This record gives sequence, structure tokens and C-alpha cells, in this order.
Amino acid sequence: MTVNTIEMIINPSCVLEKPKAIRKATINGVRVFPYYSQKVWNGDTYGILGFSRLTDHFPVVPPSGGLYLCLAMSSRSSSSSCGIPRGLCFGPSCVYSLFNNEVTCCPASEAALG
Repeated sequence: MTVNTIEMIINPSCVLEKPKAIRKATINGVRVFPYYSQKVWNGDTYGILGFSRLTDHFPVVPPSGGLYLCLAMSSRSSSSSCGIPRGLCFGPSCVYSLFNNEVTCCPASEAALG
């Protein structure tokens, strides 16, 4: 299986925030750089935090453990909640989708917020 892109649904205010709360991101220890966008669905605006071109580093998902995304977040700004998972993610969990190169597959799932 190949995974070229990971996208998470985030609060739309976190897309517009400057500076961004995500200070550094790695997948399996390799530095990756996020992109931010907004999408409108059924009249509601959602934020998207994504990582693309993952097949440049991981041509196939490692069979011995998969892909581990690590986000280093900054909670220094007292006016922003985007520096903590509960403030960054939209809703009661972090919803994410995986996409292959053709954008024809992959599952959507969610990670519970502790």
C-alpha cells in the first residue's frame, strides 16, 4: 500500500492563524512540512492540515509498524487554542484521511483526544 497524502480536519481558525501552532512535524522521524487549506462542505467551512508527497520518503508503508505522525505544537499564544490537540482538531476527535497517488483509496479514521 502507498500513502502519498495525509489530511486532518482542523478548526478553520487554525488555518488562518499566524504564526502557526504546528512548529515541526515528522513521520517516522523524517521531517515533513504541512500545508493548510479550507474546504466548504454543506455550507460549513472546515480547516485542513495536510502532508503530501509522502511517497518521496516512503514508497510503501513500512510493514513493520506503519507510519507515525508526530506534531510539535506551540501553546505559547494565550489567545490561541490551536497549540493543543483539543483546540486544533475539529470536533471531539482528530479525523484524518489517507490518500494514495491516484487519490482513489484510502480510509478515513479518527484518533481519540485524551
